[in-house]
Amino acid sequence: MSAHLIIQDGASPYWWTSTDIWVVPGTDPNGTPGQPTVGQPAYVWARVSNTGRSAANGTRVDFYWANPSAQVVIGVATKIGSAFVDLAPGETQDVLCLVPWIPILVNDGHECLIAVAHGPGDLNPLPDPLPNHFPLNPPAHDQIAQTNLGVLLGAKLYASLVVMVNATMRTDKVAIVAVEYGGELAPELMRRLGLENVRRARERLVTVELTREQQYGIGGQGGMQLEIEVRRGTSAPVYVALQAKELPPGHYQLVHIVEREREKVLGGVSYVVVNPDGEATS
Repeated sequence: MSAHLIIQDGASPYWWTSTDIWVVPGTDPNGTPGQPTVGQPAYVWARVSNTGRSAANGTRVDFYWANPSAQVVIGVATKIGSAFVDLAPGETQDVLCLVPWIPILVNDGHECLIAVAHGPGDLNPLPDPLPNHFPLNPPAHDQIAQTNLGVLLGAKLYASLVVMVNATMRTDKVAIVAVEYGGELAPELMRRLGLENVRRARERLVTVELTREQQYGIGGQGGMQLEIEVRRGTSAPVYVALQAKELPPGHYQLVHIVEREREKVLGGVSYVVVNPDGEATS
């Protein structure tokens, strides 16, 4: 008999929108979940389940943050801290990282969060410690989940963002980075982001361009897909220009920046572009 640790991924194919990782901004870890603020403390939680037939006592949950990246690897991700939990067969617990996380000024404070569970007797144990440049690939490992989801307010009308493409130490990478639209966020995520009263836009109303060089404004210089070559052990930026002036009040649109190698999805970054009620759209 074995334990089987799981931190649930987000809905396919955008598995980096896990509802099992969330942030509580401020100094009270039991406060209301929400968006963190640059330079201010926040606490990170993960929901961990043991669906196996053996106890997983002394399970360690490691928490990481990373600059916005499609595929995240160890060495690019920075460890926040760890927590320990005992999980009986069939038990689920919410696990708090006692070390506060202080977001830095990257893409308005948007960073990727990852949780990794290491438990005794797990059905498919992970290397411990995880080796440098180990791909944090949640679909391949039930014990790993990722939330790479940021909220952009339509009041800005225009945003210039950057997403990193990372290569492991073993091989060079040729990746396709593309823009995708659509889908709905899980109600639990909407509540945590304070967006319960915002509706999904039915039409494509947010304009996005990808470029290799940073540009300030939507000018037709980029496209919705890029092929990018990255030498092993290095990273390369993809710049994302986003304009949302057509988004009506009280609506949101999901925009996904997805990295693929051949047909395989390696990861991505998702943005909830929001125009709250009462906000001007021009």
